Amino acid sequence: MPHDFRVYGHLAGLDENQLKNCLAFLSAYECEISGQVLDFVHEGVFIDVDSDLEALLRLVDPNVRGVIDIINHQDWEMYRCTLSGGTLTRSSIALDNALDTAYATERRS
Repeated sequence: MPHDFRVYGHLAGLDENQLKNCLAFLSAYECEISGQVLDFVHEGVFIDVDSDLEALLRLVDPNVRGVIDIINHQDWEMYRCTLSGGTLTRSSIALDNALDTAYATERRS
């Protein structure tokens, strides 16, 4: 059965303490660590991802950067949250064109 809700996150530049705290906080997500990078995934029921993202902001310093994609298949919506300089910005991405949008910067170079 397909999942109605998905979250794919990637945080980079975490120190050991931040990594430990984020990993503990994201215990309900599938997580993978590679050096100073934490990837996390949720596929399944709807969750309050906005509250999770707000809490993550309090666990990391402004040098941490990342991208979190939120996909709602029921309402056919996708949002990309970008963490940079201690600020999280959110933009809407047309789900029909998600791959084109994701790789648009590569075509410009």
